[in-house]
Amino acid sequence: MSYITTVTGKHFDPMRPGEQDIDIVDIAHALSLLCRANGHFRFFYSVAQHSLACAHEALARGYSPEVILGCLLHDASEAYLSDVTRPVKRNLPQYIEAEQKLQNEIWNRFIGRELTEAELEQIFEIDDLMLSMEFHRLMPEDLNKDYQKLVTDVVCEYKNPEEVKRQFIQTAVYDIEVERLLEEEYWLIDVLPSQTHENKAEEYFRLEQEYLKNERQSELYQNFADIMLLLSNSFETALCTMPEDMWTFRPDDAAIQNAFAAHTQSGSVLLLLPKEQTLVSLNAKDLNMTVFHPTEKVLSLIRRPAEERGLYIWQTPQIQRIKKYEDYFCKATCLLKKEIRSKEEYKELHYLAGELESYYDSAEWKKDFADDEAGLLPKRLNRGVLSEDGIYNLSEECKEVSL
Repeated sequence: MSYITTVTGKHFDPMRPGEQDIDIVDIAHALSLLCRANGHFRFFYSVAQHSLACAHEALARGYSPEVILGCLLHDASEAYLSDVTRPVKRNLPQYIEAEQKLQNEIWNRFIGRELTEAELEQIFEIDDLMLSMEFHRLMPEDLNKDYQKLVTDVVCEYKNPEEVKRQFIQTAVYDIEVERLLEEEYWLIDVLPSQTHENKAEEYFRLEQEYLKNERQSELYQNFADIMLLLSNSFETALCTMPEDMWTFRPDDAAIQNAFAAHTQSGSVLLLLPKEQTLVSLNAKDLNMTVFHPTEKVLSLIRRPAEERGLYIWQTPQIQRIKKYEDYFCKATCLLKKEIRSKEEYKELHYLAGELESYYDSAEWKKDFADDEAGLLPKRLNRGVLSEDGIYNLSEECKEVSL
């Protein structure tokens, strides 16, 4: 037989892994039942617990969502290959080759690409530090003192495998995805049609006080709830309430209504659309609801219902501006790379270059650049146009282009 049968009933060939057959439930289940150290710890401590501890350490260090997820999944190949102790593994080149091939498929399945050397270094450093802590807590001797470099307080204790499995899936599917989406560009569903001008702060404060009256606030939050209900009835969703940090997969209408009733005074409500890679967030007492990384399908679905309820959907002018000039920058760069250009393309290139030069010389570019340097922009917003020399170099190249 050339395959193993997984807990979800899949026939999986570890030597010829298919990305589509890799399942987070299979991984979480198997790792929650595999003991670290080949079973030589003082009590059962699973690979899944180790992986969760690594992910929490990466999160505490402020590492990227890719590295956090990489830490969670760095031993995921063991769910299909089982574990081999380090002294033995180094003498099994075929096993190492199969493990690496499978691990790369797992990276691609959940992260969308293989990890860089720098990312792998961060993951393996945490892996080694965690091993040092596990020896300190669960073995009769210390491996070394490296565990003292850990940022988090790791509690190595027995946990019910079913609970560990649930935590592993929640972390992989929901928590890390939320961290990633919070770095994406966003839209607001708001009681205002645009960003509040700093000269109108007092006017906004009066409006806020009016909406925070019980009757107006209840009406506003019911409108927000209606939009979340529409999304939940149109897409596969997961609901989370804070500060409990508990996820409900495919919530019914009552669950969403109850979440709004319980958490819009103190807390927050999150609705994740995993397949659309979109996150909707409402914090208590806010007058707007944030939609991170919405697809055109999501925006088109909610635009009319929002407007019918007297709400507005908009992006900050700054993000719109950066996206506009980033588009110009990309188009101009593509035209510059062409060896032969038509007369229309030549005119378009010089038009784009002129618009970019004007932006580069403006106070708006200086503000956008300063905000980017200060980390105030969404981390995943394309921003080549904000590099110090990008527009200048493009303009200089354009001067050398002729028909």
